[in-house]
This record gives sequence, C-alpha cells and structure tokens, in this order.
Amino acid sequence: MNHTRQTIGIIGFGRFGALLAELLTKDFDLVISDERDLSESVKALGYTWSDLTSVMQQETVFIAIPISRMPGLLEKISDLCHPGQLFIDVASVKTRIRDWMLNALPESVQILNTHPMFGPDSYQRDRDLRLVFCPSRIDPKREANWRNIFQSWGCRIIDISVEEHDRQAARSQGITHFMGRVMNGMKIQPTEVDTHGFRQVHHVVEQTCQDTEELFHDLQFYNPYTAKMLTAFSRSVHAVKASIFRPDSPPEIIGYQGIPGSFSEEAARNYIEEEKLGAIDIKPCMSSRGVMDSLATYAIDRGILAMENARGGVVHESIHALAKARCKVRSMFHIQVNQCLITKPDVTEDQITELRSHPQALKQCSRFLKDNYSHIPHFEAEDTAEAARLLNAGEYSETTAVIAPARAAEIYGLEVKKYGVQDLKDNKTLFLVVERTGNPI
Repeated sequence: MNHTRQTIGIIGFGRFGALLAELLTKDFDLVISDERDLSESVKALGYTWSDLTSVMQQETVFIAIPISRMPGLLEKISDLCHPGQLFIDVASVKTRIRDWMLNALPESVQILNTHPMFGPDSYQRDRDLRLVFCPSRIDPKREANWRNIFQSWGCRIIDISVEEHDRQAARSQGITHFMGRVMNGMKIQPTEVDTHGFRQVHHVVEQTCQDTEELFHDLQFYNPYTAKMLTAFSRSVHAVKASIFRPDSPPEIIGYQGIPGSFSEEAARNYIEEEKLGAIDIKPCMSSRGVMDSLATYAIDRGILAMENARGGVVHESIHALAKARCKVRSMFHIQVNQCLITKPDVTEDQITELRSHPQALKQCSRFLKDNYSHIPHFEAEDTAEAARLLNAGEYSETTAVIAPARAAEIYGLEVKKYGVQDLKDNKTLFLVVERTGNPI
C-alpha cells in the first residue's frame, strides 16, 4: 500500500490488542501502552513500549481495553487529546462505547467505532473476516482511508448503526458466549458416543471460555439488548421443555405442601379421588416453595397449594411462592379442616407447657388457645404434620402439644386430646391445583 509510514498508538495489549498490533505493523510503526507493565513482551515483539502520554501524541490511536474500563480511560485521556486526532475502538458492543466517546472526548477529535468480528482464536481459520464499521465522527477522506486499510487485511466491511449492531450481536455473539458459559458450568465433556453436532457445540464451549470472565461480563452487561435476548432465551427454553412434559398429559406425580398427615396430603388424596385419576403417586414437598420448585424441575406434574382459610385468611407462604413461579392454575376446591390438640400418649392436658403448629393452624384456633392456653408459649412450625413428627422424634419437649390433623397423630404415634379445636366449625380451606404452562408469561 502506497502511503507514508506513520506511527499508530495502541492503548491496551490484551489478546486482541496483540492481534491488532500484528495486523497494523504491516503498514505502520507502533507505540503501545497498557495499564499493566508489558514492556518486555512488547519490545520482544519489535514494538515500541511507552506511557499513555506518548501514545496520546499520535494522530491515530486504537483503544483495545475491556469495555468496563473505558469510562475511566476516556476521562484520563480527555485532556491529552489534540484537534484532528482519530480514535478507533474495537469493542464488542458499540452503542455505549459510541456514547461514552462522544460525551467524554473533545468535539475537535474524530471517532471511528468498529467491531472486528474475529479474534485471536478465529482469525487464522475464519475465511469470512467481517468488520463492523460505524463512522461516528470522522471526515470522509480518513473514513475512506481506513476502509481501504481494513479491506487490505481481508475484512469484509459491514456498515450498520451502532444500535443495530448491538441488537444483532445480542442474538448472535451474545447468545453464543452465554451458551458456552452455561454448558461449561454444566461441566459437559466429550464422550465416546458424541455426534458430529455435539462436537460442533462443544467447540463453541472451548472457544468462548478461553476469553476472560471480564470480557464475557462486559459483552453481556454493556449491550442494551442483552436483557431482551435472555428473556426470549428463557421463554424459548421453557416452551421447549413444556413440549416434552406437556401440561395436558395425564399426571404421574402430584406434589403437596407439607408431609404425610397434613391437610394438604388430605387435599391431594381428595383431588385424586374427585378427578378419578386412579393410582397416582403423591409427593410431599414440605412448603409452597417446595411445591413450585418441584413443578419447575419436573419432579411433579401438578401441585396442591393451600391458599385461603375461612378463619386464618390468606396463606401468605403460598402467595409468595406463586409470585416467584411460572405456572397455571388448573382448578380449585375446598376441604373441611378439623384441627386437633395432640400430645404424646402419656401427657395430660394440664401438663402441656408449650404449643407448636403452622401459623395458619394457630390462627384457626386462636380463640381456643386464648381461652385455654394463653398462659404458655405458642411457637410456629413449618407444617402441622411436621410438628407432630418432630414431637414424636424427640425434637420438642415431652410436654409439648401440637395442633394438627387427627391423621398426623395416627401416623406419628401420638394421641388426640381434643378434636375440632378450630374456632369455626365450618372451617374450610381453599386449595389450588397448579401445573406447568407451555405458554410464556
């Protein structure tokens, strides 16, 4: 190329900065600076190492630093600029970089935003070297000159706006790096039965995970379209999973809040009988969150949640679990709830020193407890039947009483001292049947 050999400045000498220097040195002398002391390795490659002030004396300066460090650098070099100077960035996101440069650098300098769509690993084997070219503030002669230079490297120039670049990059480069990290986190390794397709996918993991964690974070975080891409990705994953585990398929396992002996177990059994589902497995999930987590991970096909009691009111635990989950309400139904005062067999009522149960059960029996046991402490438990189980297991004092279903006393070797201690005789609880949905929220 016939032009006077001039000196180009490069700020940043990471993996791509080194490739950039290799490409530029064919036509230019180079002076390089980095926040790290890389003087020995830079000099060994035949380039000139210098400080930031000396690099900033050059007419053209490439910036090849991590995106997150760009605002700090721009603030540092703003007072070192001189009129007509050209700054070229090579970052993987463009909108924020362009805006930062326009806001931080003097109006007298020129700005060319680029994104080489190749890196140190792909440069040698990629036959289609593409370079995004965004002339944000540059005179036509200089713009044409740099187009020619990049084309001399074998690059195909792509002219698009910085906004369009970021929108497309989020759904190509962004999702590729995201998937690479996800699969790497799953520790997926080659096996003896790998298909050609898997080997191609695993190559993506190897390639993307060679980049630093900082580069991956910046690539995702500073692209304004990443959030939209990840939302679409999540919805698509959910839809594909739902097509495998269809919500309209006959359920094989129904999960319920609590453990055996709880009212939720009774509700699950009633539901199975009413719906004539036959021999369906039921799975205790302890809490409302446990039901939703089991549904999301396909451990159950439908879930039973207590939502509201005539005396105790809304079950806040279930409201909070539903607010954080993706599901569909299939149906709802009521069951009659008869609470019982339960102790160990050899404990009399006048020996009871404390009471334990789920907060809802304590609310449902508040008048009974006030009239009969206001003189002893009341403690909340995660589940009515769980309180009975823990009493049987010796986790509570021998003289503890629990409020729980009669079936819990039967299962855990305890004794019912009083039946129907709830304040309302018609003490109904509303239950929801929830299932996965194949439709995005």
